[in-house]
Amino acid sequence: MLVVTLWIISWIVVDNLYCSVTDRGAFGDKFGFINSLFSGLALAGIIYSIFLQQKELSLQRTELKETKEEFKDQNFQTTFFNLLKSQHQIANDISTTIFDLKSYNKRNSREAKGRDFFNQSRFELQRIDNTLSNPKFIEHRVWNPQGPEDEPHNEEEEESLTKWRKTSFTFKYYKIDSELWESSSKLKGLERAERLYAIFFNKFHFVIGHYFRHIYHILLFVERTENERIERLKLIKNQSERNKEIEKAKAEFKQYAEFIQAQMSIPELFLLFYNSLSFPKLQRLLIKYNTLENLTIEDLLSEEHNEIEGINLKSRKELFK
Repeated sequence: MLVVTLWIISWIVVDNLYCSVTDRGAFGDKFGFINSLFSGLALAGIIYSIFLQQKELSLQRTELKETKEEFKDQNFQTTFFNLLKSQHQIANDISTTIFDLKSYNKRNSREAKGRDFFNQSRFELQRIDNTLSNPKFIEHRVWNPQGPEDEPHNEEEEESLTKWRKTSFTFKYYKIDSELWESSSKLKGLERAERLYAIFFNKFHFVIGHYFRHIYHILLFVERTENERIERLKLIKNQSERNKEIEKAKAEFKQYAEFIQAQMSIPELFLLFYNSLSFPKLQRLLIKYNTLENLTIEDLLSEEHNEIEGINLKSRKELFK
């Protein structure tokens, strides 16, 4: 409305001051530069508007990116704690029966359910170790005496026969043939520890395979998410700020890995240690996140097994002083 009013007023003023068309044209030409000025200002205004729009779009993209990263972090946390919950359930669902001999002619069975299996695992690994240390290989047979002279005559003979048959039963139970016994009996240190666990795992892989695979994938999930975060942080131009944020991220994801350890009992950590001997990929992650820090040297079958580079277990005195 204002523009229209000014236009009408200007028309009346020009019409009264300049009667001839020539005079009016000369007068109008004087304002040609003003038209150019306003045209230039209009163009500048358009350019400035485009600049503001681009700036606003850039801010929106930054905000969307930050929202996306925040969503990623929230999604990671949700997934991570769901995985921990699943790990807990997997441990509780473990169930199997372990057999040995109660006496020279009677078999014994023990139900190992949930985390009780990990308590029993130490005894089983020690049982395998003792069997491999036996002076000779013994083939196990069903007890079938030919006559009274084959039965033990006193407690000492019965104890000796029971020990002999328990050893022979373990050879059969863990499928240790003469060749495996001979090659294993000479091993020492970590090589022997790895062989002990391999024999144990061959027997119970259907019981604990899923448990350890799941732990490995949780740690792998933590590592991959950490690496993605660090790659994004490397884009920060200020070196001091970049290094600070990267160290902060590493500490954060190490804390997530500590949540995994916090869910595990010492017997679980014990078996995790020996499992890592056969699975280098898992061992690498255990070293990176120091997952076995609450396991002590005394918890191992032998102090000789504390030889994994990167895993330096402490004694109980050092850990609890």
